[in-house]
Amino acid sequence: MNSQGLIRCFIAVDVCVPTIVEKILDIQSKLETVGADIKFVEPHNLHLTLWFLGEITEQKLRQVMEAVKKVKFSKFNINLKGLGYFPGGGRVNVIWVGVEDPSDTLRSIYLQLVKLLEPIGFRAEEREFTPHLTIGRVKSVKDKTRLLSLIKDVAHLDFGVQPVDRLFLKRSVLTQKGPIYSNLLAVEGE
Repeated sequence: MNSQGLIRCFIAVDVCVPTIVEKILDIQSKLETVGADIKFVEPHNLHLTLWFLGEITEQKLRQVMEAVKKVKFSKFNINLKGLGYFPGGGRVNVIWVGVEDPSDTLRSIYLQLVKLLEPIGFRAEEREFTPHLTIGRVKSVKDKTRLLSLIKDVAHLDFGVQPVDRLFLKRSVLTQKGPIYSNLLAVEGE
């Protein structure tokens, strides 16, 4: 908890298939060579955020836990494919791996979360839900052309298939060395 007694948390699915993590580490090491200051997501922290809740009280956290327990889904697979960046154009703030969800289960989970969380005071983002796996946050770029060229070169890379059998409510504690995540709740798929 931070000094105001608030708990920073989010709802996510983990990305942990060893071959996928290995490919992501390989891309991260290539990105390190292009003259940009990038804070990479550590292998044990790789996840797809479905809903960032921010800093909430313990009481609100209990409400969120009850809501998240009601989410229903069958186990499914997502395909991690392609590399891109936000916000687009010439600006590179976040580097991500694309997510294909043939069963559309991530969207189904997200829409359930909208129905469950809005009544307890959370608002869905204005922009459309677009699942993605953040692998790095760009602090500064010395050679934008090289960075964009590398992203373009691996834009269609296939990282592999990640089975999803659990949804997590995670706590995030920010430290000097980066965030430390812990699972507060796991909801099993059927």
